[in-house]
Amino acid sequence: MRIADRAFACATALLAACACALAQNVVVPQPIPNGFNFPTDAATINGWINNGDTAAMRGHAWSLWAGMTTPASQPGVSLPVWETWYGSNDVFPQSQGLVALGPQALLAPHPRVLNSFVSPAQFRHVKTLAAVPPPANIVSFNKFDPEAATFIVTPQGGPGGGTFTYNSGASLNSLNQAWPQNTTGQNRAINEFPARAIETKPVFSLVKATGLTPQPLWQGPAGATNSTNPTPNTWTTCVLIDPNGSGPLRQATAAEIDIKMEVAPTACTTFLYGPLSLLYSFKMDATEAAAFTQAQGVPASAGDYAVLVAMHVNTKEIPFWTWQTFYWQPGADTPNGFPGSKSNQPSNIAAPWNNYAMCANYNQTVKPGNATMDVCFNPYLETSPGIPAGITSNCMSCHGTALVGPNPNYPSAYAAPIDFFGDQNIFNAQSTHADFSWAVADAP
Repeated sequence: MRIADRAFACATALLAACACALAQNVVVPQPIPNGFNFPTDAATINGWINNGDTAAMRGHAWSLWAGMTTPASQPGVSLPVWETWYGSNDVFPQSQGLVALGPQALLAPHPRVLNSFVSPAQFRHVKTLAAVPPPANIVSFNKFDPEAATFIVTPQGGPGGGTFTYNSGASLNSLNQAWPQNTTGQNRAINEFPARAIETKPVFSLVKATGLTPQPLWQGPAGATNSTNPTPNTWTTCVLIDPNGSGPLRQATAAEIDIKMEVAPTACTTFLYGPLSLLYSFKMDATEAAAFTQAQGVPASAGDYAVLVAMHVNTKEIPFWTWQTFYWQPGADTPNGFPGSKSNQPSNIAAPWNNYAMCANYNQTVKPGNATMDVCFNPYLETSPGIPAGITSNCMSCHGTALVGPNPNYPSAYAAPIDFFGDQNIFNAQSTHADFSWAVADAP
């Protein structure tokens, strides 16, 4: 069984008996090691923002990627650093009984199994668009570095001298109701995360254990049958992924196209060929395959591969967080480098991580006071019709509206920057803003 993520497999009993036969499967979460410019002090990053220094911000984002993807140093654990971090069900267990165990129990190193594949939460934030189906073959979960996880599960002080737990929806609702009547929307806020906190959203697709599985390849809105909402199933270029293949990305042969496996609907008319090694992947066991199938409805079996196609990464190095998103882009960059690229990627990013493009967004506009919105989105996520104006959006504007409580005025577009946290249409006396964390705002 793979030792990568997420939930107590033995619940309370595990805490008393973790020196059992499963001990060799214990993963100790590790921070980004030294040498990757993390954390960078807020004054330096804010200087980049004020000067519109895109090169510096992209350089920082690439350093984060290099640090996160470096191999973990724990003996016997063959994982990148980010895969050792706490997962969704570690930090946000579905059982309130597990929440009540407290930080020491929740964060104790323990065997973790992958059982929390879900349809990405982006597709559920706009309630009026709840009927919009998610893109086929895409599942996700969250990862939290040790600083973020510890903050979320540790009881926090709040209004009226109360104590509240940010991994419990019931406790957060109590916090939202506890504010004195005259508290402004701006001041109705959870405590801020620590500067070293990192949240991520890895996104996975499916590659079958045998045959050639088409994996859609982003070529911009012009390379999709729907340029307004170019979800992966509308992309017209696919890479036929061979789990037993080798060699570089190349044009597929007619014979390879004939034998491709139709795992999920695609609009592909152009086919490339590439080995599984072009992506970060892991082989699923029966439990993991069942979780994938339940989350997406695409039949997965033991021995099939979950392949990483995208990842949002945000760090609390500055008050409004830094934002960078990565997506699978083997071969040449997307035409026009939209919304991101592999440009300036440093040589210390090893394969397969160097097959991912990136865009970074550290301010809502390209420069403070500028009227031009800074567009940065992930083609696997924000192209959905469930995201308002997704391909003209950015990470900061979306996450800034993460609220506990009713949010009837979630913006329908991102044509202008949002007033954090003074816009009374969004930040009012009905809700509590969650320090840009949709993970906290969506706590079960």
